[in-house]
Amino acid sequence: MSDKNVDLGATDLFGLGGSFHAQSSSTDPFSTEDVALSSIGDVSCSNVHNSGTDYSASYRYCGTNMVGGLGAILTGFGAVNNGILVTGIDVTFSVGAQPEISITGHNHTTNPHAGTNAANSFDVSGAFSGGSLGVVTVGTQANTNAEATGSSFSFSLNHIDVESTTGHWVGESITARCDASVDYVGVASVTAAAWDQLLTATSDGNEEIDTSSVTAHKFFAAT
Repeated sequence: MSDKNVDLGATDLFGLGGSFHAQSSSTDPFSTEDVALSSIGDVSCSNVHNSGTDYSASYRYCGTNMVGGLGAILTGFGAVNNGILVTGIDVTFSVGAQPEISITGHNHTTNPHAGTNAANSFDVSGAFSGGSLGVVTVGTQANTNAEATGSSFSFSLNHIDVESTTGHWVGESITARCDASVDYVGVASVTAAAWDQLLTATSDGNEEIDTSSVTAHKFFAAT
């Protein structure tokens, strides 16, 4: 018997294309069921509502300008992209490796987010520079005996949806932020005026090279 026709491959759910190569993807339908019980505990009636789909996809980038390549995903974070309202972006850099990008979002079955009724969006492209190789950092690092070995940037927002008798009615996004973490060999000395709560943790020992880790976050205004 021959093999069955089952696909092998990840789907570019967010339509990035170009130098962005999908590594994995998932679609996860959601809904809410309301159940009313009888006086003896049996199900008397029920109603399924608030239906939609959560989406996620991970990518590796093989190019020279990741920020420019992501385009509207960054400059319009929280907007509808390829039919999905984007609610999360995670970018990871490490020495000698291509950047890794994970994106999450959702949409609704009834009155989906689209066009002019989409929620607020935020330009988060200024969180890091446009380099695609190496390790992107935050602020300015002054110690010549410290070097970044890895970093991560996590973009999130608070998305609020409201239902009506006809299904999903309206959604809005607020409080967009980026949480960044940068690992160093050596003890980093970082200043970053545009970032809030910049913290540097250090670690040393008699059998290891000194290391440090810088964490910070920043908020973005709606565009």
